[in-house]
Amino acid sequence: AARRPWPTRGGLTSCWSYRRVPYNFTYLTRMPTSKPRERWADEACFEVNRERMHVPLRAYESRAAVLGRRLCDELPAGPWLLALTPARWSFSLASKPADAPSVSGPGGFDAAGWGDLQVPCSWEVAGVGSKPVYLNERYPFKLDPPRVPTDERNEVGSYQVSFTLPARWIGRRSYLVLDGLGSAATVWIDGAEVGYSQDSRLPAEFEVTKLVSAEGMSASEHVLSVQVVRYSDGSYLEDQDQWWLSGIQRHCFLYSKPARLAIRDFAVSTTV
Repeated sequence: AARRPWPTRGGLTSCWSYRRVPYNFTYLTRMPTSKPRERWADEACFEVNRERMHVPLRAYESRAAVLGRRLCDELPAGPWLLALTPARWSFSLASKPADAPSVSGPGGFDAAGWGDLQVPCSWEVAGVGSKPVYLNERYPFKLDPPRVPTDERNEVGSYQVSFTLPARWIGRRSYLVLDGLGSAATVWIDGAEVGYSQDSRLPAEFEVTKLVSAEGMSASEHVLSVQVVRYSDGSYLEDQDQWWLSGIQRHCFLYSKPARLAIRDFAVSTTV
């Protein structure tokens, strides 16, 4: 087949799909479509408003606090870190994307009648919804990239929790970190969309200063809402010899940095 240009982000007026040809060659074919696709089924969209990846960072009160940290401390205590897990969050599981609830106003989801779920924990391991799936080479759905199921095989978990930001954080920069989400998630604070993330084994970090700690704001209770889709187009790149598990799988926390100057990333080069 003739070599075709890689699709650009552009508008969502067309999509591309993979077609199989003899001898295991794969090429891209442009497929017109009349409507935009959901982000979790759009191979050109894998993040919205997410911070760039960087080395793991925390915020400490002093040099002594940094040097005294143990490597096994996943979430070191301190005045500039607010842990949201481990804890029980409000939780609701929809059997397919069309049945998932929508955020409605500053209160986030209408969570009346919801149950709760320990976070972090995959909902399959918690005994909710589908059973865990183990595969070593096949996909748990029909191979048709970038499409993924829209029926009962693609469950959607909706989470919600409240938090109060410390008063001393006002006027500083605030960041929300979700260390692992499988496989794609949209995040809101007080009903306002924060962003979107794929990559199940990488942190999703968002700056939320304008929503929670901007100059002139007062410390108050906020509502964090997260909606996780079990399978996304990114699942095609995450297939391996593994258990397929879904939900918020690692810790979630907020941390605060000085407004004017702070370390955001660093690298080490050696001559060896």
